[in-house]
Amino acid sequence: MADIRLPSLVLDRGIETITYARQQNDAPMPERSQALPPEIGVRAQLDQLLQKPSMDSRLDQALRPPIANRELLLPAPFRETLGKVRAQLRKAAGSAPEGSERARVLNRAGRLLNDESDLRELEHMHRSTLYQG
Repeated sequence: MADIRLPSLVLDRGIETITYARQQNDAPMPERSQALPPEIGVRAQLDQLLQKPSMDSRLDQALRPPIANRELLLPAPFRETLGKVRAQLRKAAGSAPEGSERARVLNRAGRLLNDESDLRELEHMHRSTLYQG
């Protein structure tokens, strides 16, 4: 039988050698809090070339709010920014005149953000419980 050798492929190695070699060369995954949001991920070049914009995709892009700082889509920066906004709303509601429409709206927004933060903490607690078993 002829010895078949290609520059990048040698057919006389076993499956263990190929498997272990692949495991050693893998790049580590990023931490969960530092991972990019899925919509930022790399799209296949074929999809970019062949995908024609539809009415749904145009409406989706028109309705999607512009985000100047894309890092806000990551969990840790979002949580930090949410805390800062809550503090600013409390401060603004405290400086607004008592009984005014502005004070009422700011207090309502502050309560909604507090509820959102409480729900996020509850979700984190449940997720931790599930991880522990």
